Amino acid sequence: MPMDALITAAVETACNQLLARDTSAAERQKKLIGKTLRLDVRELKPLWFIFSSGRVDVLARYEGEADAGLSLSLSALGLLRDPSALTRYIREERLDIEGDPQLVQAFGSLFGELAIDWEEQLSRYTGDVLAHTLFAGARKARSLLGLELRRSRTQLAEYLTEELRLAPGPLEVASFGDDVEALASRLKATELRLARLEAKVA
Repeated sequence: MPMDALITAAVETACNQLLARDTSAAERQKKLIGKTLRLDVRELKPLWFIFSSGRVDVLARYEGEADAGLSLSLSALGLLRDPSALTRYIREERLDIEGDPQLVQAFGSLFGELAIDWEEQLSRYTGDVLAHTLFAGARKARSLLGLELRRSRTQLAEYLTEELRLAPGPLEVASFGDDVEALASRLKATELRLARLEAKVA
């Protein structure tokens, strides 16, 4: 179908463009040369990745048998950034693997460990000065956004505990713990007295 061809072409182009911009990708790709991996994203149609030297071909249909298969949800794609944790993700049923798990790990490493100098890539079109200025501004904006998010979380926590009293503060939690311990001690003492009284009555 035309839509399948459009999707596979877009994925294939994106993969090859990314790998071409990472000077260390060729070394990681060696383990995959001559292999085929089926990626089954549960919300989409499956895709087959066929690896050759310096290139990845992506197909919507494949008549042969894949060397490995990976099935996961769209939201779990980010898990591939940490291929060393694949075994844990399988135990947690966040993804399924068929065939050679080392190929799946190599696939995760190939794209999860991309090291692209985006500032250098941009400088080819804008020049070094403008690229550096843009990335410096982006880094500063990200830092300020992170600071603002942390400040907002702190203010929200203070508002809930101090103003609305919806959440207990640290001192209240500690005091409540002391009260619970004191109550437990009194209950134990009462149980002992009752036991002694029962023994006397008996």
